Amino acid sequence: MVNMKGFFKKSTMIGAAAALTLSLAACSGNSSKTASSSDSPVNIIITNGKGEIDAQFKQAAKDFMKEYPKIHVDVESVAVGDTLNIYDKLTASGKTVTMAMFDPYSTMHKYKNVGIDLSNEKWNADTTYALKDANGKVVGFPFAVEGMGLVYNQKVLDKAVGGTFDPFSINTQDKLKALLDKIKASGVNYPVAYQTEAWSVGNHFSSLFLNQESDPNTMLDQLKAGKLDLTKNAVWNGYYNTMDILASKDYDKYGDRPLGQYYDSAHVAVGKGESAILFNGDWAYDSLKAVAGDNFGFMPVPVDNNQDNPLNNKIPVGPTQVMVINKKASKEQQDAAKKFLNWLVYDKAGQDFVVNKSQVISAFKNNTNKVTNPLGVAISNAIAQNKTMPFSTNYINPADWSTIIGPEVQKYIGKQESRADLAKALESYYTSHQD
Repeated sequence: MVNMKGFFKKSTMIGAAAALTLSLAACSGNSSKTASSSDSPVNIIITNGKGEIDAQFKQAAKDFMKEYPKIHVDVESVAVGDTLNIYDKLTASGKTVTMAMFDPYSTMHKYKNVGIDLSNEKWNADTTYALKDANGKVVGFPFAVEGMGLVYNQKVLDKAVGGTFDPFSINTQDKLKALLDKIKASGVNYPVAYQTEAWSVGNHFSSLFLNQESDPNTMLDQLKAGKLDLTKNAVWNGYYNTMDILASKDYDKYGDRPLGQYYDSAHVAVGKGESAILFNGDWAYDSLKAVAGDNFGFMPVPVDNNQDNPLNNKIPVGPTQVMVINKKASKEQQDAAKKFLNWLVYDKAGQDFVVNKSQVISAFKNNTNKVTNPLGVAISNAIAQNKTMPFSTNYINPADWSTIIGPEVQKYIGKQESRADLAKALESYYTSHQD
């Protein structure tokens, strides 16, 4: 879900880091422009959950209004770091938000009764990332696509392997350990800077095991039904075997004291090349670029030693922010919001706002704009090569996984509880939380 030092910053800031939108289609021209003179003026409120692009979003609204002078757009952005969605604040004050930006989990749960059916909108033909409910109805327009995995410093790894490092060559745990040893041999004492904030080890890393099924909800349904014994689940155990490697005293900069607030330190270390690898998402580039101009990329998190295991060869990618049109808005307001979404997808100015101005990975294949963020480029390349799997954090309650599950994972990392204890904690959470 933001550049962040904790879950809540992530949920509001998810990804100031950006990306390249890949396309097999040519860049489309401008959409049909000005509303007809017979249209009555209409005012709409759009909430922006990505506070870091407040200025860009408001400029986009101005550009849109030039083309649609009968539509007035008021953009209300969440304050960066604010844990309360701006939609809730405005609704509580008696205002009707026409279109809101939510994270996918909130869209499917807390706000599941807010949105209208978007299944018949034209833009569905140009994306595979539209958010659908259990019945296959499109309920969310995918505004931003993000990914996560093992972020690495290209320069350090090129030196370690004696050539151009290929991130998808590390597709087993043994290969990961061999790479870490090569990095040490090249003069980097601690190849990994493993940050252990609750949101990172909880709702990000610890949700990866859900992708062992094509639909992550399959695993969640088993957990809720009390039918999944995690201690006997090879993939669940495999990811913690990898975590053990990453957080070990042999490789981790913080191995002697693995628990702490290491977000800034880890990014400085990898940005400067003092370490080579950390686990994070494309939003991490904001911190990395602050200390170096080096290139960075993603490699998958290996879960076992089967190099043919898809989990070892893909990175989690998906929409982390979606737009929902409020069913309580008037028909005229809903139609105006639909025009804004089409403008984002099909108008050159809308495409430019998303990718070039906001540095956001577009979910739409017809948008051929390219961004400069190397982590975004890495995600886009993975999409083009079909080396992605669902963004597992979208399927869980990120707040609970940060505040309830995350601390349990921290106890495991700090050797304050066993893996069996961790499994019991997660299983107990789901048998008591059915939403």
